[in-house]
Amino acid sequence: MIRNRVEPKPLPKVRPSHLPGIFGKFEDVVCAAIKSLEATTEPFNQEKLKLFRFILARVDTEKYGAMQEIQLADGKLNLATDIVKYIDPVGWFESKLRAALLVGLDKRAPLEILDIGTGPAHFPVIAEFYGHKVLGTDLPYRTTGKLERGHIYDALAEIYGVRRIPLKVLPFTPLPLLDQRYDMVTAFLAAFNLDAEKKPWTTEAWTFFLNDLHRNVLTENGELFMSLADEKLTDEVWAFLKAHAVFSNDTSKQIHIIDFSRFGG
Repeated sequence: MIRNRVEPKPLPKVRPSHLPGIFGKFEDVVCAAIKSLEATTEPFNQEKLKLFRFILARVDTEKYGAMQEIQLADGKLNLATDIVKYIDPVGWFESKLRAALLVGLDKRAPLEILDIGTGPAHFPVIAEFYGHKVLGTDLPYRTTGKLERGHIYDALAEIYGVRRIPLKVLPFTPLPLLDQRYDMVTAFLAAFNLDAEKKPWTTEAWTFFLNDLHRNVLTENGELFMSLADEKLTDEVWAFLKAHAVFSNDTSKQIHIIDFSRFGG
């Protein structure tokens, strides 16, 4: 049984399947997922079971509940968006677990990973579950240049214990100098690849970005794994990225690039 931490209210932009995880007690939601998986023999479900046990031990459930009360309060809640859907932990962790397994994080020696646009921070938690070190980035708050305290992404990242820095990706602009190089750069449903007029990046802009990663961010054998959004991607660019990828998926727009020499930078 999942008890409510916050009294449920209509969320017109959010799928009903997320509602128990949004309003319910964190420990009840995760324990229900664990219980449903305890008799499993299917490998992916066994990974989920181990992950959810890890998350339950990692998260301060009282802090999570306090976050729910703040984010779902009438004065804070914005019914015009669906952003509170990320409070529901189970489905988002499951989707990022699939991505982590796809790039073999469960089998690799520890990697240094830079997660661009880490958002609600589900992927870094999973990477750390498999023993990797992750630094997340998010857009800086416009007036201060720092991360925006009080935003739901900020609140979730703090509760999950994910390190983040402010970073904005701009077309034809090198990324700021970082303290180290990374074995892998990740980005999930990347939102940075729009120009000032909100148009999707061109192949030239992508070439600049990929060359910059290769020259200044990644280690010698560094990799890039992304999932992209259709509305932020042209057919020409997708074909260009696919031609340079070791793996791509036309439906999910996931792409894995390990050879940067072909970009000519």
